[in-house]
Amino acid sequence: MASDQGQKLSSIDENPIPQPEDPVYSSEEEATRDTANEESKEEKIPQDFMAKMNTKVSKEEKIPQDFMEKVKTKVSKAITKRPPEPPTICEVPGDLTDGNKGAYTPKVVCIGPLFDSHRSTASMLRLEKYKWCCVRKLIVGRQRHVAATRWSPEVHEPLLLECFRKMMRLVPRVRAAYSTISSSSSSSNDDVLALGGTSDEQLAMKMLLDGCFVLRRLLKFDRVAKLGSSNNVVKDRRDEDELDEWSQMMGRCWVWGTVKRDLLLLSNQVPFFVLRKLSKHLSNTGNGGDLVNGGLQLLSSLYPRRLNSAPIACKGVHHLLHLYYLSIDFPRDLETPNRPNEPLLLEPEAELTWWLPCAKELEEAGVVFIPRTREQGATSFLDVRFQGGNLEIPPLQLYDYSEPLFRNLIAFEQTYPGTPGRITAYFIFMDCLLKTAKDVRLLHQSGVLVNHMNGDRADTAVEFFSRLCAEVHTSANRNYLAGVMEDVARFQRGSWPRWRVALVSGYLTNPWVITSVVAAAVVLALTVLQSYYSVASYYK
Repeated sequence: MASDQGQKLSSIDENPIPQPEDPVYSSEEEATRDTANEESKEEKIPQDFMAKMNTKVSKEEKIPQDFMEKVKTKVSKAITKRPPEPPTICEVPGDLTDGNKGAYTPKVVCIGPLFDSHRSTASMLRLEKYKWCCVRKLIVGRQRHVAATRWSPEVHEPLLLECFRKMMRLVPRVRAAYSTISSSSSSSNDDVLALGGTSDEQLAMKMLLDGCFVLRRLLKFDRVAKLGSSNNVVKDRRDEDELDEWSQMMGRCWVWGTVKRDLLLLSNQVPFFVLRKLSKHLSNTGNGGDLVNGGLQLLSSLYPRRLNSAPIACKGVHHLLHLYYLSIDFPRDLETPNRPNEPLLLEPEAELTWWLPCAKELEEAGVVFIPRTREQGATSFLDVRFQGGNLEIPPLQLYDYSEPLFRNLIAFEQTYPGTPGRITAYFIFMDCLLKTAKDVRLLHQSGVLVNHMNGDRADTAVEFFSRLCAEVHTSANRNYLAGVMEDVARFQRGSWPRWRVALVSGYLTNPWVITSVVAAAVVLALTVLQSYYSVASYYK
């Protein structure tokens, strides 16, 4: 029995129970199995999380189609439209007007479409009515065979219609000349044409009215400049014009001074090509040079004055403010050492000087301020030079009208890219020099600055330049005075000029001190000589 059991156990050991073998899969079956495993894992994601995700997807799908269509349209049409020529008459940016908004706003006359909302105000109504008189006078005066004061419908109405048609043809150019054309509320006053909106007819009538008003002023001053006040015929004609204009402005005898101020506001301009077209049809000469000469004569009483006689081409003038800008800037056909040139523009902007010590610090360093006049070769009030420790600056006279004048010149440079930016650079240069009342007194005593403004002259001048340069932005490589400022700063850092000034201010303040110093120097020299000869005789 035992042997039988042993045989059974041995047979069991020899023939073990077969174990299940691992299944063999093909590559496709293996991939299918892995995918199934991953799906089984995904099934284990929490249900609340999936619910949140489904909620987000459903919200995204609920974006209104009309809204997305508007967005797509905006993006697809967002192409910068660059005009063939940049506008020359712009609305002054708000950051510039914040300092003094009244300096950019007309007081008695509106020119162009940018101040339409002011036309119906009480201060503007007199000259709005007078503009119609200017149109009549120019049309009647064009026909010499008709009495100068009589309107003949058969003769004058065709000329009026022709002028209006000419303005209609210029409307596209007029729109391009302005940065924007504001709309205004209509007025019930019969003397103020309701010119709100931007229709071609309204804009053309604006150009006819405002253009004739400005044209008559320019032709009058051109006539005065050519013939002079000594001519009796011209004097009688001028007196007649003055009496007629005064009758229109009853109660405002000196209104024309304010008109001149308004005609030099950047946003209160009429394009010069409009004046040329009207002059061609309404003036007996029709010469564009008459407009330039008349404009220069009209503005000849303003400071700074023109220091050069270089001709100004009428076709290159954009408006009346631009004409004044060209008259006080460097003449284009004259190269000066301080004007910007190609090497200056190639310098890295970080290396260009845009700062200068104040006038008092420069004086302590030995810099001498000298007024540079026309007789000394100055071609513009911008013609600043530095040589041998002498800073030569053309005299600058300041009046109550100076701030709005210079503000609008700077605004013109800030809005029109076709300017060299020299006026902005000049006033930044002056703002560096004038920081305190002592600086103002120093330049006043040297004859560089003459202040005729009301109030405390020293404090007023300091605030004047500080206000002008507030919020003014420019590039250092447009600073035509960079070379001058660098030379002055380098001179100020030197030691010898400062020592020389300390010697003069400390020991040579009056003739008696100078005499004492000279006597002491002579005694010292004689003592040295005596000592020398004593030593020399000893060794001999």
